[in-house]
Amino acid sequence: MAEMIAVSLSAKVAAALSHSATVDISALVAIRSGIAAAARDLELLRAFLRFADSRRGADPLASAWVDQVRDVGFELEDVADEYAFLSGGGFVRACANLGAWFALSGRLRKARARLRDLSVAKERYGIRSSAEACSPDGAAVAVVSRKLAEAAHFLEEEEIVGFGAHRRLLMKWLTDDADSRQTLVAVCGMGGVGKTTLVTNVYKEVAASRHFDCAAWVAVSKNFTTEDLLRKISKELHRDIGAGMPRDIDEMDYRSLVKALHGHLAKKRCLLLLDDVWDANAWYEIRNAFVDDGTGSRIIITTRSQDVASLAASTRIIMLEPLPEQEAWSLFCNTTFREDATRECPRHLEGWALKMLSRCCGLPLAIVSIGNLLALKKTEFAWKNVHDSLQWNESSDTGIKQVSSILNLSIDDLPYHLKRCFLHCGIYPEDFPIKRKILIRLWIAEGYIEEKGQSTMEEIADDYLNQLVQRNLLQVMLKNEFGRAKRLCIHDLIRDLILERSTKEGFIVFLRCLPALESRKKIHHLILDRYESDHLPVPKMTLIRSLNAFMSDMDSSLLSRFRLLTVLNLWFVQIDKLPSSPSNLLNLRYLGIRSTLIEELPLDLGKLHHLQTLDAKWSMVQRLPPSITKLKSLRHLILYRRQSADFRYPTPGRAVVFPQGLQNLTCLQTLKYIEADEKIVKSLGSLKHMKSLELFGMHESILVHLASSISKMSGLLRLGIVGRDANVTMDLEPFYPPPLKLQKLSLTGMLARGKLPSWFGCLDNLMQLRLCSSEIKGESIRLLSSLPRLLHLSLSDLLFGVLD
Repeated sequence: MAEMIAVSLSAKVAAALSHSATVDISALVAIRSGIAAAARDLELLRAFLRFADSRRGADPLASAWVDQVRDVGFELEDVADEYAFLSGGGFVRACANLGAWFALSGRLRKARARLRDLSVAKERYGIRSSAEACSPDGAAVAVVSRKLAEAAHFLEEEEIVGFGAHRRLLMKWLTDDADSRQTLVAVCGMGGVGKTTLVTNVYKEVAASRHFDCAAWVAVSKNFTTEDLLRKISKELHRDIGAGMPRDIDEMDYRSLVKALHGHLAKKRCLLLLDDVWDANAWYEIRNAFVDDGTGSRIIITTRSQDVASLAASTRIIMLEPLPEQEAWSLFCNTTFREDATRECPRHLEGWALKMLSRCCGLPLAIVSIGNLLALKKTEFAWKNVHDSLQWNESSDTGIKQVSSILNLSIDDLPYHLKRCFLHCGIYPEDFPIKRKILIRLWIAEGYIEEKGQSTMEEIADDYLNQLVQRNLLQVMLKNEFGRAKRLCIHDLIRDLILERSTKEGFIVFLRCLPALESRKKIHHLILDRYESDHLPVPKMTLIRSLNAFMSDMDSSLLSRFRLLTVLNLWFVQIDKLPSSPSNLLNLRYLGIRSTLIEELPLDLGKLHHLQTLDAKWSMVQRLPPSITKLKSLRHLILYRRQSADFRYPTPGRAVVFPQGLQNLTCLQTLKYIEADEKIVKSLGSLKHMKSLELFGMHESILVHLASSISKMSGLLRLGIVGRDANVTMDLEPFYPPPLKLQKLSLTGMLARGKLPSWFGCLDNLMQLRLCSSEIKGESIRLLSSLPRLLHLSLSDLLFGVLD
């Protein structure tokens, strides 16, 4: 995480310094050059930050040093933010803020001095990035991983629960498959889900059956070398026979090792198990040693990465998921009460057992670790103490520490651009369904995404999200009509680990118990939730008073550091207004009030010049302040108001009227759901970056202007048009050139002449079409069959013409 500070600050400084100050007052206090110099200093420390962060937990000195560098990094980032704000307000404001300039200069001077002191301290205390210095933490985790993998060879059958179907399938692929070609089999899943346990159990049985001429079980470390991996395989192949292994194997180079394996494996049917493979190169770099000579050899790979699993054919991949409730309970009882004849949990301990088992969320490694810990404790009081002190981190009890070590490997393996996005996911409560589009917009608002080439930030963020899914760190709960992730979640144990890291750094605060609010200087993202820690709703007035007190206690310079303000689940407490003084949130990028009862937005909303996303879907917002047209950085605007405050009974929503000046929001990519009139529709022509557009209240008289505006939106992907009433006729023929990239189209209203436009057959990218009250005729229905990518078609309230 520490390396991300340098990267983030470099990007922030580049953005801040790319705009020249409107006046030259900043030069008087040398702020501009000072910020740039500090960024260069921090960039030089980047390699050390990466190294020191990797030694988290193993080296207290390095951890303390990183914490202090992190604090300086945040301070410098805040200075860059305030510089950008002060330098963009014109001569009058610059003079009025003369005191702020000198205060900023003092903060910068102190931060740079601290950074210099930390650089000296690094040398004084021997915090080095040498290979030998990096070894303790990685070696310790490697030892834990190796011990767990080796222990899988000696598990009893009672300790292997929930893998029956997967075990039978794996046995079939290994022993009943008549294919004489060399075949790869992959078993994939998150850390601790039981991959090694499953394949090792099958490996032992198959190897003992002599179905294969030779077999090798090898654990692949993250930092493997090709030669060492080949040596391990060679030694494993000779484990039982002893004779035949070259005496000088430890000195052999790559070519010699491959040649020796060729000689040993010639015309033999081999079973090779490569456990815990992190990189596909592990197979690519050794496969020359395994010639496919038609003997039916099998290679099994276990991995956390779906990309690595794709080395195998899609029909030879097993995806392991956490255990369901019943099987998790069986594994818990078999582990905890292994010495009892019945292996049943005493009735008086069942309550505590279920509570702790729920914390494991079906993860076998966690269940076994908890079970081993509880097996030593026999009283209800002792179990209560374990429950109350249970923490999934590396400072916990030894039995629990190995769980966090294994899970942390997946997080530590992430490159910085994925790691900062993933750690951000700790803002969500347990079991909270994470919506893909919202998460992507939050990442962009945080400044985690940078445009590359022709790709937009949204497209790059979507790719990052898919990579996290491929690594089994984010789990897909629901897919949309096109097979893409729509809602995701994080395993609770993984969430605990990333929450520990994020809250330690203090720039994300998730508030459940609002009466305990404190002013914290490093907060960049405030999340509000309606529940306290005991899952009881916070009273409405307590929430409002606490939040307003929290905001008022922080001076404007601290408030200006907020980048995101997200309100979750507040419909229950019926909040109907935002906290006071939102205009002080000068660096706010994301304002989310979705599914709340907030009725109005502040009149000075337009002062939030950096705001990128305003999500008020299913809120009670009825009108927008005129100042919203000043939000020139706005990329996503989602407006759809509730008609009823009762969330128990869903009712149709209503679009929101937009004030004059929509044409100023030239960065808009998403605009949902606004009332259409002639001025609004004409203004849309200035929004050339639009990708998703939903309009309500359309009338025939303004449809021609819509055609002109949409023709300028070359990247439009989603379009929805709802007529003012059932009598509105939609003539789409004038839409030329047509939106050829369109993927989703929804029309509510009668089609002119009951026909789709002549250009409709050119929509080769259209995947979803919804027509309501269209009175479409047979000729146009046949036209739909020519659309090559159309997956979902919805026709409702139709009056069909006669089919010829």
